[in-house]
Amino acid sequence: MVYTLEIMQLTSYIKHFWRRDKLSIKILVVLCFLIDTVCTIAVCAWSMLWWPCSVFVVSTTAVATLVQSFLIYRYFILSSQHIITFILGIFTLAAFTGGISLTSVLITFSTYEDRAKLVMTSILWLGSTAAADLLIMVSLVFTLVRTVSGAPIRSTKAIIHRLILVVIQSGTITTVLALLTLSVFVAFPQTNNSGYFSLSIGRVYTLTMLFTLNLRREMWNRCHACEVNTLGGGTMSAAAAHRSEVANKSLRVGLGQVEHHGLGSIQFPPSSQLRFDKKEAASTVNSDGLRGCHASDSLGAV
Repeated sequence: MVYTLEIMQLTSYIKHFWRRDKLSIKILVVLCFLIDTVCTIAVCAWSMLWWPCSVFVVSTTAVATLVQSFLIYRYFILSSQHIITFILGIFTLAAFTGGISLTSVLITFSTYEDRAKLVMTSILWLGSTAAADLLIMVSLVFTLVRTVSGAPIRSTKAIIHRLILVVIQSGTITTVLALLTLSVFVAFPQTNNSGYFSLSIGRVYTLTMLFTLNLRREMWNRCHACEVNTLGGGTMSAAAAHRSEVANKSLRVGLGQVEHHGLGSIQFPPSSQLRFDKKEAASTVNSDGLRGCHASDSLGAV
């Protein structure tokens, strides 16, 4: 079921963003999907064979590392914090090392009698994975919260609040799955009960990335809506209509230029302070009560 959701998100991504995104993003998406396909086959074969267990671990480790690296890069684009980015990278590297070590142990000790030997490497793998997910989520949320405090336009704040909610949801799901898998495996190392939570982790990571990429369409629609739906109950004057049309064109151009950067294509300056021209914003309020998200506001938030 989760793999099917991944295919649906991939289809949406190809439809709306395949021609626009950089080659590196396309390669990342395709690579994660192919690894998840191999992992899904291994999970299905695990009911009768043992070797798919190691394939599952190394595939999940690879996808988790790729998606975490993607999110860390997005965080760096938003914040330009070198030290915190380095710390996040250390936890991601530790999780990758733990996953590769666990794969090696699974290949070397392939019987259920040796399951106790997997506990330490499992703690390193899943513990570091959960810690990396949690720290990435906290770092992104802190950066976005700091940014929204400096946004003077309500529509801009609404978009950033939406991003904060998505970051919390995505980070919480992967963190909880990793912790549940680790807890159940440590408590019952001789059983496969931890598979109830672990077998879908890889697909959840890829879904997190795909949903983040596809979220750009919703964000664009919200920006577009705040540009065109600006009537305060009156009739739009010719001058106001002209300003709205110019703002819409500027918004479309700006979005096209920066859609490859930032979390969900919402780009902030390195200082996390939004650029905003108060004079231009004031000019969007006419005598009829017209109030709009001017292009300077939208482009400052993108």
